[in-house]
Amino acid sequence: MSSSNKIALSIIIGAFLIAVALYFGLKQGLKKNQYVANQNTKPLTTPTIVTPTPEKLTPTSKPSPTPSPTPEIVWTKEDILNALHEKTGIDKDKINFGISKKIDKGDKILLRGGVSEKGAMGGALFFAVVDKDGVKVTFAGNGVPLCSEVEPYGYPLSWADYCIDENGNTVKRSTP
Repeated sequence: MSSSNKIALSIIIGAFLIAVALYFGLKQGLKKNQYVANQNTKPLTTPTIVTPTPEKLTPTSKPSPTPSPTPEIVWTKEDILNALHEKTGIDKDKINFGISKKIDKGDKILLRGGVSEKGAMGGALFFAVVDKDGVKVTFAGNGVPLCSEVEPYGYPLSWADYCIDENGNTVKRSTP
């Protein structure tokens, strides 16, 4: 084998080894950020906050309290599919959906989107709330939602300005 062939072969093998190392390194990094898709969506690993502590405290000094971080609200496509399946009854493998609006309220995220069954004509609007308990689709349909499906969650009036109350009356929603 000639010298130039050996160099070319070494470069190819080196590139392959680097690609394999990057693949497994990135794959391992993604595993650390994946979450279990269930009703109580919890991280597989809990982030740890390390606060340096002084070696010796003098009697007049107090350690300052470390503020606890606001937990990040995270959901997966699977969580949305499960919630849409629960609300609509469409098989998870036949659900088409898209999210058109997302509002972060700090302790929850409000979602508005569309859902349909693969191969079906048309579809429906859906509203969902994502919080520490997971994803819950509160409304899926084409008509006026029930007040109980929109009022408790604080969806904007621009999403649904009317709702149907417990007596079957259509009522104008007030500011959430």
